[in-house]
Amino acid sequence: MKLTVFIGCFNEKATIAKAIEEAKALKIDKEIIVIDNCSTDGTRELLKSLKEDEELRLVFHEKNMGIGYSSREAVILAKGDYFFGPGADLEYKMQDVYKMLEKMENEKLDVVFGSRLLERKNASLLSLIKERPYWLGTLISTSLLNVLYSRNFTDLIGIHLIKTNVQRVLDCKGSGPVYAFELLSKLYKYGYKLGEVSIEYKPRTHKEGKTIKASDMLPAIWMIFKIKFFGKR
Repeated sequence: MKLTVFIGCFNEKATIAKAIEEAKALKIDKEIIVIDNCSTDGTRELLKSLKEDEELRLVFHEKNMGIGYSSREAVILAKGDYFFGPGADLEYKMQDVYKMLEKMENEKLDVVFGSRLLERKNASLLSLIKERPYWLGTLISTSLLNVLYSRNFTDLIGIHLIKTNVQRVLDCKGSGPVYAFELLSKLYKYGYKLGEVSIEYKPRTHKEGKTIKASDMLPAIWMIFKIKFFGKR
């Protein structure tokens, strides 16, 4: 099987059905794994009304285990050669996986990042932050990793396509948002082949359900330094 599409969700009733529909529409040999983190807004009931089939697998947690835990579980379950986690909120265009996969295979990469800023890499930091204050977290974490490992990527915090066996080998342990930074740090530290492509991005607001907070950056930065200076295979 070519691709595992992982859709983790918590209280995404407004968008989860559309996210699954868009994943099913991908013209790739694939499976779709949806993991619900004990939603309380009707998402859970909506998902239970769906029928699993040869493409769709539904997993329900009895408590919110965090997106990192769900990602780890999905990687264990995955049958695809590549692992893609666009989320349930429709901020990212599902079809961008095509260009990510093309770059991955053409350049024999281990990971391809979907960059929201590649086409704006010459924009000033101030203008980006004025436009969307939460770009600050993206810019800090991406710049920090670039400096620590002498790289030059523009955006590591959006979505990515990764070889499933690579994510398994890295064996990340985080359960919440810090999981993503543990994964990124290990990819950098252990010399995997990385690339990025420009993707479409339609951000939602906190009123619309966005959950990332400025305070999430503190454990993220600690994880980056921890892997850099103390991380071992």
